[in-house]
Amino acid sequence: MKKVIGIFILLSLFAAACAPGRPQQRPMLDPQASSIFQRGAVRQIRIVNNNAPLRSGRSPKAPIIARLPQDKIYNVVGEFNNWYVIEGDQGEIGAVEPKDAQPHIEAPSMAGQTEAIARLTPNEEEMLRLLNAERIKKGLHPLKVDMEITKVARLKSQDMIDNNYFSHNSPTYGSPFDMMRQFDIRYIYAGENLAGNPTIQGAHTSLMNSQGHRDNILNPNFTHIGIGVREGSRYGKMATQLFVGR
Repeated sequence: MKKVIGIFILLSLFAAACAPGRPQQRPMLDPQASSIFQRGAVRQIRIVNNNAPLRSGRSPKAPIIARLPQDKIYNVVGEFNNWYVIEGDQGEIGAVEPKDAQPHIEAPSMAGQTEAIARLTPNEEEMLRLLNAERIKKGLHPLKVDMEITKVARLKSQDMIDNNYFSHNSPTYGSPFDMMRQFDIRYIYAGENLAGNPTIQGAHTSLMNSQGHRDNILNPNFTHIGIGVREGSRYGKMATQLFVGR
């Protein structure tokens, strides 16, 4: 009889252990942050030195075929070893040394910004507000929300949750620059900040306390941004900031 009672108790304990109940929550991990930056193809340059030489070849010793006025914008037809190949004022093709020009980036028009912000989640809107406040404090133009970039940022955040990783390189999409090209996001400059944190304020603070992340947030060459925040990661919130300069 005692043996039967003992078996019954063991079976009861086993059944209780296997019975469905509340799903176990994964332990919260320490907050994380990471950043990356890349320069893409340049489509236009602005001459930064007056009478900058336009040379027949990509060498400081190549003959000068024209002089270019400061602040004038030229279309770039090619880049070789950091030299810009452009079409001059008289139709001549020549090369400009990197020290005499820089990629041309215009501050974005804020037309349609209110409508775009309305399509963000409350977490994404809070992160945008904190980020742009930092830029305005430094005298920089605010970044314009681009919903196409935002869609990509949301996909990246969800991909990190679904595939249980925290990295700029996705097993699904590759690097953030690969990913942007897959989704036809055009850029001259691009960067990505990642943050895993229980709160948006905590994520922002950790990003601003890190040199690489702060450099992306305060980069004057960036003009547009996509922010994707998703819940459910082991950090609490998973945030992706995709920066673009056009």
